[in-house]
Amino acid sequence: MAAIIGLEDDMVEGVLGGIYDVVVPANYNSPGQVVISGSEQGIDIACEKLKAAGAKRAMPLKVGGAFHSPLMEPARVELAEAINQASLDAPICPIYQNVDAKPVTDPAKIRENLVAQLTSPVRWTQIMQHMIADGAGAFIEVGPGKVLQGLVKKVSRDVETSSAG
Repeated sequence: MAAIIGLEDDMVEGVLGGIYDVVVPANYNSPGQVVISGSEQGIDIACEKLKAAGAKRAMPLKVGGAFHSPLMEPARVELAEAINQASLDAPICPIYQNVDAKPVTDPAKIRENLVAQLTSPVRWTQIMQHMIADGAGAFIEVGPGKVLQGLVKKVSRDVETSSAG
């Protein structure tokens, strides 16, 4: 995986589309920041091409796998078995999931999206945009640090952020 900073999402997607190895967008973190995932060779090629296309940074990340890419398919199959056995009730409020960034209340769709998230990109930017458009004005980061608060502020400076960790 690698963090790409300073290019629009569609530019990153276009460059990746021209690479004939496994490399895909994995996390849309904020405007101008996308994490890519794939084979080691694909990541190396993509970093070179994305820098040539104008990325301010193309920084390889030390991770244990090609998360949110097609290379996670074997794990997705195992995860599907576990999720399909779990009981899910309808939530009391909409759930914004990584796969499509839209509000969901149907347990069957929530289950489907939980399985798909392993091989699909995390659409953090789009989730924040949809939540803000739907009226969310305050976000609380649970856990140590302020990384997510910073990403929220890159999407909109008009919302409130705080920490509960």
